[in-house]
Amino acid sequence: MDISIKNGVIINAHDTFKADIGIQNGKIVAIGEDITGFENIDASGKYILPGLIEIQTQFESPFGNTRSIDNFFTGTRSAACGGVTTILDVATPNRDETLAEAIKARKQLADPQVVIDYGLHAGITYVNDVILNELTGLVNSGIPSFECFMMSHDPAIVMDDKSLLKLLAQIGQSGGLLNIHCGNQAVLQYFSEQYPLDQENALEHYPDLCPPFSESEAMYRVLTFAEQFNSAAYITSVSSRSALSEVLDNYSTNPLIYAGTALHYLTHTAEAYATPEGRNYVTLPPLRSKEDKASLWKGIRNGAIQIVSSAHRAFTQEQKKLGTDLASIPAGMATIETLLPVMYQLGVVGKHINLMQLVAVLSTNPAKIFGLPNKGSVSVGKDADLVIFDPTNRRTIGRSTLHGESDYCIYEGLEVQGYQEMTFSHGKIVYDSNRFTGEQGAGNFVPRSL
Repeated sequence: MDISIKNGVIINAHDTFKADIGIQNGKIVAIGEDITGFENIDASGKYILPGLIEIQTQFESPFGNTRSIDNFFTGTRSAACGGVTTILDVATPNRDETLAEAIKARKQLADPQVVIDYGLHAGITYVNDVILNELTGLVNSGIPSFECFMMSHDPAIVMDDKSLLKLLAQIGQSGGLLNIHCGNQAVLQYFSEQYPLDQENALEHYPDLCPPFSESEAMYRVLTFAEQFNSAAYITSVSSRSALSEVLDNYSTNPLIYAGTALHYLTHTAEAYATPEGRNYVTLPPLRSKEDKASLWKGIRNGAIQIVSSAHRAFTQEQKKLGTDLASIPAGMATIETLLPVMYQLGVVGKHINLMQLVAVLSTNPAKIFGLPNKGSVSVGKDADLVIFDPTNRRTIGRSTLHGESDYCIYEGLEVQGYQEMTFSHGKIVYDSNRFTGEQGAGNFVPRSL
């Protein structure tokens, strides 16, 4: 046995129990009592969780004339220090590229940098016969999920209804899954013109770019289309009560429809846009009301929301000053390293969810929905992607302790009761008591199958 983790409490999505874990050649090979290895780690009083799976990173991601600040090394380093052991990013082709060419280029960029495992969605910004004919081959080659936008700061990448119908029809035939960002592009463009940035208090109107009715209306369209073609769809970044109700009222019994939200919708509200640092909170969809936030927590408890992601897209404060109108302010935040401790503090300690639900939305459900059978639970035969979490470790979150490139943190000063102590990727310790101990390029591309 290479490593044993002893005396910890194992937390899976459907059970918790105290046991030792044996790790050999990067796999969990034994769970039981009195397991010893070449190296023995005492986890008394601590939780052992499956490594988190982040399904929505955007490293080195273009936005207007800039790009997100974390590359695949700094981004996955920050992920590993947060207990994340697998990320899914996106490969989006230029107009003169095929999907396969974009994926090859993205892998060439990621492979020398990643410190943990990764997979890719294929980003689709337009539809033609060449794109459609690639889908089945990509599904069979380990990239079964596709991403598109119904609204964006860049109108050129927005999917019109006819293209969306063609895409869903082909995805339904190929057995893939569409990861879709919902909103109404016409509403976004209309309101971005109503509040020029030189107007006093313009940022307070940022939520108007995608009001709840815009999100729910778009969701109704895409889910209706998906059901017509028996296509699997994952609605990413659900942010409002009305959008969540659209899933609950019409699609709660459809096994091919999934919904997820992002951490910031559970922790912040639109009031942030009225603060001097309001630009730092720009994301799309925008932050919502306290009532919306409460509805999302309820959706996690009742299973309507299956995944909580960080939606990590990091910018600096200087980059956040860019933009010629409300829609062109760089949208996104750096939250991948804070995902676990903030969800534990506000969710578990705050009594919104229990430990098993925490593991479900951060690890088990992402593994199941996005086709990662070797991950997502602490079980014999799974990859030894694990987190030792100390529920007694009190911390104050701050930018100075994080490992990404963004120069601000939306959770600055938040006190948490519980923090990750160690992260294992394939049985190797990549984070140990505040120190990154991994290796650049050690992560692997993971083919997936739905």
